[in-house]
Amino acid sequence: MCGFVGMFNRDPALNDENLLTQMSCAIRHRGPDENDYIVRDSFCVAFRRLSIIDLDTGSQPFTSLDGRFTAVFNGEIYNYRDLRKPLIEEGVEFSTNSEIEVLVALYRKYGEQFITMLRGMFAIMIYDSEAGTAFVGRDPFGIKPMYYRETDSGVMFSSEMKAFIFDGSMGGFRVDPSLLQHYFTFQYVPEPQTLTGEIKVLEASHYMVVDKNGIRKMEAYADYRFQVPSEESFEAKAERLRKIITESVEYHMISDVEVGTFLSSGIDSAIITAVASRLNPGIKALTVGFGVSSYSELSDAAEIARHLNVEHIQLKASCEQFRDAFERVVWSLDSPVADPSTVAIYLIAEEAAKRVKVMLSGEGADELFAGYKTYRDSLLSGRFAHAPAFLKAIFRGLSRLIPDGVKGKNFLMRAGVPLEERYVGNAFLFDEKAKAAFLRTFDPKQRYTELTRDIFAEVADRDPLIKMQYMDTRTWLRGDILVKGDRLSMAHSLEVRVPFLDREVFEFASALKNSDKLREGTTKYILRYAFKDYVNPETFMRPKLGYPVPVRVWLKGELYGWAKEIIEKSAADEFIDKKAALKMLEDHRAGKADNYRKLWSILVFITWHRLYIADAENTRRRILAGEL
Repeated sequence: MCGFVGMFNRDPALNDENLLTQMSCAIRHRGPDENDYIVRDSFCVAFRRLSIIDLDTGSQPFTSLDGRFTAVFNGEIYNYRDLRKPLIEEGVEFSTNSEIEVLVALYRKYGEQFITMLRGMFAIMIYDSEAGTAFVGRDPFGIKPMYYRETDSGVMFSSEMKAFIFDGSMGGFRVDPSLLQHYFTFQYVPEPQTLTGEIKVLEASHYMVVDKNGIRKMEAYADYRFQVPSEESFEAKAERLRKIITESVEYHMISDVEVGTFLSSGIDSAIITAVASRLNPGIKALTVGFGVSSYSELSDAAEIARHLNVEHIQLKASCEQFRDAFERVVWSLDSPVADPSTVAIYLIAEEAAKRVKVMLSGEGADELFAGYKTYRDSLLSGRFAHAPAFLKAIFRGLSRLIPDGVKGKNFLMRAGVPLEERYVGNAFLFDEKAKAAFLRTFDPKQRYTELTRDIFAEVADRDPLIKMQYMDTRTWLRGDILVKGDRLSMAHSLEVRVPFLDREVFEFASALKNSDKLREGTTKYILRYAFKDYVNPETFMRPKLGYPVPVRVWLKGELYGWAKEIIEKSAADEFIDKKAALKMLEDHRAGKADNYRKLWSILVFITWHRLYIADAENTRRRILAGEL
């Protein structure tokens, strides 16, 4: 696991080694073990290495023996040894045992389509000096990041957006008002955009070809869609699922350093930990919790750990630790992500990094196997799909009259509003009316459906559950779940691997029937069933919590003054109406409304704006001084 920054300029004279090293400094946390850079013609790249595989000879940037190819790579290719073997049989000679040398050999032999052969998580850049081009590719699910910015002088790349804070040609970070408006709907800015509007994200399952004149080609190399359901028996599917996930966990445990697992109270992490502990009985499992009733998974996780007989490390985090980590969390996330669980993830990653270099996590299971409670709404959507239009209109009108947070509002909205008009993913922060009350740049002509319309169109003929799952894999998974997992672990130089987000697992999950996923009053039923003998009975049916944090409670007490000060000192007045934000805080404190998620999104944006825009010069100084 590593990180890199690169440039492909129209004129070699534009290569700026000082800028390259400053940008690399901004992502030093991604690779504290080694750092180096190389300049070749109009192409230059700097690399930060976190040594996981081939500790002695896996240094990067890597240049082929004939000097034609120079490459960097962030991630893990779990089948690289399988791909290496036939190359050796064909006479290809390797000087290292590293993944990067295998990638270069595959690219030499198969060209751009080599990327379809890879099983893993990755961002890859390969420069071909003979062709004068660079190939840049990203894994099918978007586990590993790749940012880029095209200018008149060329294209710049980075594993994290924060590196661009040193790019003087950009004239500093800016906020695109339309994307900010979307942020306050989704709680993140959906890829391929970032809040700046200028820096982009290479989409998952895509690659691009770049030369000195800019981006020459950008294509999707995989299309991960949900398939026609399989008619295989439920028992046969459950047995096959067990084998597929066990194999995936085994692949994801390939490492030359120690591997641990994150363990919550839910079924996903319990399965990963159970399988991993059978493969490696000495594995460590880590859990974070908070000292507020109903906001801690520690006791349930401890019960799972005892059942599995694994070493269990518990982090009991305080409100003070939570508050003190907030700024670094916002900084680490790149574009803002208004998910309160981010701080919990940051803290447990910090604890894990003291013990291991690699952790396994259960991300992806909810999207693939239908784990979110909101997916049960799909059953209701189906029942009301053919209701008379006048009845839907009545429900829709009634839902608008009921204040947010009042029981019954969501039911009426689901019954009266088509899925395509109300579902943007697992989170929905502000509706248009609520945004207009505090967002100074609010544009009534712009709606969140601008970003979801085309995605829904791709699955227009599918049932509501598939539509919701597909929307989440295209938006929520990439923009929230995987961003949290990558940035907040790598902030501590920790690699996190996600065995559920594997091409073989997805192929299986994509052909499940709805009844395989939602059954007997629970979600992810087939996943629970397939591993029911691995976990204790309580875990088998326990609902998902997902790093619960007591922000709702703390904003009424311990964090009230802290939040008020952030809002009052905000330099983002161009965007946020302080008076409206403070009223939101007071209403929450008084119990008039449950505004904690909405307040959190405002606090995150204000802090992001200070770090990346209002106080950017100080941020650059802190980076170079090693303070960030």
